[in-house]
Amino acid sequence: MTTPAPAVRPQSQSTVAVPMAAPAPSGRLAVLSAAAMGALAIPLPILPDRIVTRLRGALAHDTATRHGISLTTDAREILANVDSEQNAARALGRKAAEAIGLAILKRGLGPLGALTNLARALEVFAFGHLFDRYITQARRSGAVRIHAEEARKIRETIDRAFLHAFSPMLRPTPITLPETIEDLRDEFTRWIDTAILTGASLPSYVERRLEAAFDEVVKHDG
Repeated sequence: MTTPAPAVRPQSQSTVAVPMAAPAPSGRLAVLSAAAMGALAIPLPILPDRIVTRLRGALAHDTATRHGISLTTDAREILANVDSEQNAARALGRKAAEAIGLAILKRGLGPLGALTNLARALEVFAFGHLFDRYITQARRSGAVRIHAEEARKIRETIDRAFLHAFSPMLRPTPITLPETIEDLRDEFTRWIDTAILTGASLPSYVERRLEAAFDEVVKHDG
């Protein structure tokens, strides 16, 4: 008895995306953000930006691929560039203020220069986290390819959300902690535990602020 050959599946030319998201490898986004911070410490005027651009490009490709989406060359370049092309075009009102604020966060001024690397690394983290959120929750198109026009919209939305995340008016979703039945720790141990757990929960807090800022920007744009 012969085994029938498996049927050959015809290649589809459809442009409708099929959900095939895969979870991001644990820690990859944090590692790339740390790499961006390390690259920015290189005392050369051009090389750090080129490295960060490469990191952002790889992150954009990885995020899109996990959701079964491809990026055109122009789209990847727009998403990967260290400086958004929208910054040069903003001149008036709210958009001008956002561009100035983002520039300050990126470059640092005077004694704040030491925070520059951290801000840029945080921007890489925000890009990776919010690009994934855009695809899963805000993207309306079902196309399997992201072109330059959509990439510009994505980039502008993420940049605005990143800046808005620093707003004192932002109220991220709080986390409800379970109540302890009985706390037998002494006061010193409680203080130490609080410091340790607060530091450990900082990435989650940053993510919630970024998500809240992103959702507000998307809602405002309608």
